Amino acid sequence: MKKIFVITLVAGIFLGGNVLAIDAFGSAFGCLTTAKALGQGKGNLGFNIGLGDNGTSFNGTFDYGLSAYTNGRLKFGIFDPDFGDAGIAFGGDFRYQMFSVTENNDHPFDMAPGAFLEYVDFEGGSIFEIGAMMIGSYPFETSGGRILAPYARFNLRLEHYSSDGGGSDSELKFGINGGVSFEISDLIKLYGEFQIDGNDGIFFGLDYNVL
Repeated sequence: MKKIFVITLVAGIFLGGNVLAIDAFGSAFGCLTTAKALGQGKGNLGFNIGLGDNGTSFNGTFDYGLSAYTNGRLKFGIFDPDFGDAGIAFGGDFRYQMFSVTENNDHPFDMAPGAFLEYVDFEGGSIFEIGAMMIGSYPFETSGGRILAPYARFNLRLEHYSSDGGGSDSELKFGINGGVSFEISDLIKLYGEFQIDGNDGIFFGLDYNVL
């Protein structure tokens, strides 16, 4: 089961862009996290960049361990769309680690369901998104003792578009992210992922443990 999950992740990373095409605005932030909980009282600052079909995003995040298995994350940044002037983007997510890979259980991978919201303001209108997500990941220990973790996220969300001219529209959309997290030190993790959800593209991130 573990091998099937990892093979599916890798296949998605290389083939996903040719399999799915979703007509949606999509996420300005990407996923850029595994299913692994930080732990109660621990906090990470994140610095991220996204290069998507609908624009380029630069953002920062703060991820905090609300309990041993529950995380809450805040996001804020700039979204520069291909069709107008740059605007602001902010959001947040909440996730609970339901499964954990340890020596004491037979869970096939780490898994965390959760919820999220995003707001993006740009020239001509704005997008508000709210939805549910499921993240799965599997940690591998390298020969150097660091953790390499492939991960994937599936989300189902309501996208609401509001035009500055007064019109609006709401649609149900879904998206997929797949990537890899690599621990380069006890304090720093790097992320790289693809996104298929309307704002198709690649995202990169760095997490720094501050608490």
